[in-house]
Amino acid sequence: MGFVGGMWDVNSKIMYVIIGIIIVILIGSFIGLYYRNVPGNLECAYKLGKFTKPPRDNPVTIVYGFDPEYPPFTQVLPNGSVVGFDVDVINWIAKKYGWKIIYKPWDWSTIVDALVKGDIDIIASGMTITASRSEKIWFSIPYYSYVHELVVRVDKDMSIDEILNSDEYIAVQLGSTADEWAERLLKAGYKFKKLGLNSYVDALEALLDGRAIAVITDSAFLKPYLRRNPDISKKVKVLGTIGPPYTYGIATRPEDVWLRNMINKALEEFMNSPEWDRLLKKWDLYG
Repeated sequence: MGFVGGMWDVNSKIMYVIIGIIIVILIGSFIGLYYRNVPGNLECAYKLGKFTKPPRDNPVTIVYGFDPEYPPFTQVLPNGSVVGFDVDVINWIAKKYGWKIIYKPWDWSTIVDALVKGDIDIIASGMTITASRSEKIWFSIPYYSYVHELVVRVDKDMSIDEILNSDEYIAVQLGSTADEWAERLLKAGYKFKKLGLNSYVDALEALLDGRAIAVITDSAFLKPYLRRNPDISKKVKVLGTIGPPYTYGIATRPEDVWLRNMINKALEEFMNSPEWDRLLKKWDLYG
């Protein structure tokens, strides 16, 4: 009798342990499922960011990081004013929500780290959505597409392959996707030297003054820049494209779920309005 009772006590304890384990697994699965479906990052389960939830500040203040010399998307003029397509986009979003924007020009080669560290809150400056960047930062919905181009002087009669194997300098903007393409091509065995500069404008100037035999740039910069500088347009030509099309997005920290959602909602509304087409024409970004 006591033996049977003892067996029952042991079995009861085992049963309760099993039930407890099942409950813990179910709770864990529920939490995991919830956070997997929260737009943002699994870090949300462990870490709250500055804009994971709606902030209490009124108005909400956003520190906007950008490249000071990437026309027509972002540019600081000699008088100190900040202009460009992306600047107009951010201003439109800020006006819609009543946000206060603090403009903060930043060196492009370190701007991703600045966002991660919290020195800035967003990047909107022709920021290409790439897998490598997405390991550190997250993007809005895409809002503009482009291709990379190999550009030479009009008097240069060489093929793409000859340019890439010329042992001459090819200019790029440091930290850009053109810079990434140069590194990719060098690793693939092409024989040229990379001339890294602070902007696409500087890279184009290096081509014109003979410091570089070519430039790897992107059509989002080149087309409108040449339209606005017809004298330079007469001196250069596009030899061909490199790689597939890419898209731009507004960058945020992964954990800033609320901020990214607000930006996406505004972008979708803006891009489906006639104002978007007018903005593209204003900055020569049509076609």
